[in-house]
Amino acid sequence: MAISPEISVAMCTYNGAPFIVEQLESMAAQTLLPAEIVVSDDGSTDGTIALVKQTWERLSEHSSELRTVKLTVISNKTSLGVTKNFEQAIAATTKPYIFLADQDDLWFPQRLEVETAQLKAGAGFVFGDAQLVNSSGEPLGHSLFEALSLSSAERAGIVSHPVDVLIKRNIVTGATAAFSRSVFDKAAPFPSGWVHDEWLAMVAALSGEQFAVTESLIGYRQHDSNQIGVKKNTLSTRMAKLRAEGAERNARLLARITSLSERASELGASASALSLIASSLKLQQARSSYPRYRAIRWVPVLGQVLTGRYFRVSNGPRDILRDLVQPL
Repeated sequence: MAISPEISVAMCTYNGAPFIVEQLESMAAQTLLPAEIVVSDDGSTDGTIALVKQTWERLSEHSSELRTVKLTVISNKTSLGVTKNFEQAIAATTKPYIFLADQDDLWFPQRLEVETAQLKAGAGFVFGDAQLVNSSGEPLGHSLFEALSLSSAERAGIVSHPVDVLIKRNIVTGATAAFSRSVFDKAAPFPSGWVHDEWLAMVAALSGEQFAVTESLIGYRQHDSNQIGVKKNTLSTRMAKLRAEGAERNARLLARITSLSERASELGASASALSLIASSLKLQQARSSYPRYRAIRWVPVLGQVLTGRYFRVSNGPRDILRDLVQPL
């Protein structure tokens, strides 16, 4: 094993005792080790912090390489929530390349080596597929990209025109992500309403960073205590979205695109990106004012369809149907 002086790992924990040992063991088994690991704990009550320290000490006992990896543990007396906790963890890192880590995943041995090579080759943001595993670490039989129904066009588009893809939906999972420090410097402070991974990806896209996509380099664990997680895009999940109350979601999407539009220029967004953001803002403003009664809702929905915004900055027919039938 070799240690890279350029790599920081930012990991957030919260009551992670059931899985944190396996995650740390998989991090210690990397073919390329980080120079530092920053763990930011958001008020665990199950002994997670002590377990992190004890596990890393145990792993380091017989490894001179691991003993040189700096472990920093931050303990929050007041919970920050996932997004702000990750912002705090990243802010405490010091190296040029930052890798995100969840407390409950399993890294494959080459994760740091492969993604570091992509960063050194010029990528400013790297993310990838993942093998979905259950609480015992056993494969579920499908990948993260399959669960997200990631199309070939989206996979190609995120490399060539990332803003065009991300303005419609987030396809980046933070547990697979790595990026250059310049991305974080532009992204901070993280605005409310955004999850850390989707905000960092959008900032990288607007800033003109090159994206790279990898094959599965982690086992992405799915269990009852996941704070985010992913569900396979089946007919039942699609039907559940259609039945879900939509007013709160529309308000959240409007708040997100509003905060993005306020910072887009300072992030160096191109004219085409600014145009997409403006279109998205108009669509979200319209969606937030749709009438509650479905019988008359089709009129303003049709108006937005005719503008082309549903296809340019949203998910086309799927979102049209959702807006027509979803309760508000």
